[in-house]
Amino acid sequence: MIISKMEKAMKKISEIKGSLLQQKKSSLPSTLDLGSQKQLRKNKYGSFEISLYVDNPPTREEVVAAVGRLSVAFPRMNKEFFVLMTEFIAKHRFTAKQLSDAVDHLIANFPYKELNIADVLKFDKCEKLYSHAEFYEMITSGKAVHEDYEKKMIEGKIYYYRKGITI
Repeated sequence: MIISKMEKAMKKISEIKGSLLQQKKSSLPSTLDLGSQKQLRKNKYGSFEISLYVDNPPTREEVVAAVGRLSVAFPRMNKEFFVLMTEFIAKHRFTAKQLSDAVDHLIANFPYKELNIADVLKFDKCEKLYSHAEFYEMITSGKAVHEDYEKKMIEGKIYYYRKGITI
């Protein structure tokens, strides 16, 4: 019984891999181009944040492996779902580590039997950039030490971030 489930899982992985690797006009090139800058964005509260993922974009093989793992963990999802998810992974400029962490997180923590593409895409680890007022509030309340932070001008304003993060 266990062997037949494993055989079914391996067959599904093979089908999905075949679909992904044979796309004629795939939106997933051999590597994804992230550009030279990390994604700096405003969150829903208007504060800036930056993704901590700075590694290389995933290769096609890494994407196929990640999708294969998800297809085993979520067997109700069809191969068309995974093809579409792969296109969105490329469009949203995931890094290899971010994709791996997202898949691991979903497999270990996702409580439902079916996925939404948004469940994968929303995974990120970010660092907040502090405005001048926020930063000095942290300093005066003893929550931060000036020597642990650097500053950068963004859109005409100074923002502070922890040392060791590249912007």
